[in-house]
Amino acid sequence: MKKTSVIVNNCFLVFGILCIIFYLASGIRVRFGQSLLFLWPLMGLACIGRYILWKRAWKLGKKHPFPRWFLITERIVLSVCFVFFLFVESLMMSAALTPPPVGLDAVIVLGARVNDDGPSGALSQRIDAAAAYLRNNPNTIAIASGGQGDDEPMSEAQCIADHLILAGISPDRIILEDTSTSTVENLDNSFALLADKDVSNVGIVTNEFHVYRALNVGRALGGYDLYGVPAKSAIFGFVHYALREFFAIVVSWLRGSMAIA
Repeated sequence: MKKTSVIVNNCFLVFGILCIIFYLASGIRVRFGQSLLFLWPLMGLACIGRYILWKRAWKLGKKHPFPRWFLITERIVLSVCFVFFLFVESLMMSAALTPPPVGLDAVIVLGARVNDDGPSGALSQRIDAAAAYLRNNPNTIAIASGGQGDDEPMSEAQCIADHLILAGISPDRIILEDTSTSTVENLDNSFALLADKDVSNVGIVTNEFHVYRALNVGRALGGYDLYGVPAKSAIFGFVHYALREFFAIVVSWLRGSMAIA
């Protein structure tokens, strides 16, 4: 039993160190300002703290540092949370891996950060996915959606449109929606621009980890048959934002801005 406990405790130490390494690598390779990136060092420190507590208890001749009732309650709560986490992530992955149908009437390209030197990695991936779909479906129109943040040199919509044109997409096929500041506004404002057009099915172009939430937010707004057009993310972005999306999805459920589906 002691040997198994030592192995488990060492696993906590290794996982904690890996979390901190991932935080540093992601911050250096992408940027430290990514939303909720602090969760990684937080998890890392929690795991290392757990390792230290158990190690100290063993040195004092105890089996564990807390009362048995506390540990049983902790394990039940953590097990329920872990199963719920896997459930939410499975919904996200299912949407991420579902390819869009051909011949959609329109696609909405959701904005992401624009840097001084051009689109961020996430936005570039969305533009590339949109350009590929539009080239293969010449009758599909596109809405470039996203406003301009205080620290952005131009609106996200304008950046999307400029780079779609550079990729060979005709400007006549692109509509700008440059006032939104959230996914809900992206979709609500874009749907309003499509209201006077002959459109019934719409694709939402976003990174694969974001497809599930975007689709369900859009379905809550109603009006169109919606499909995801997933944009492939870099490994650092996918790992971090897959974790972040768990919290974003849960918050959206609690706020009622999307349904569980």
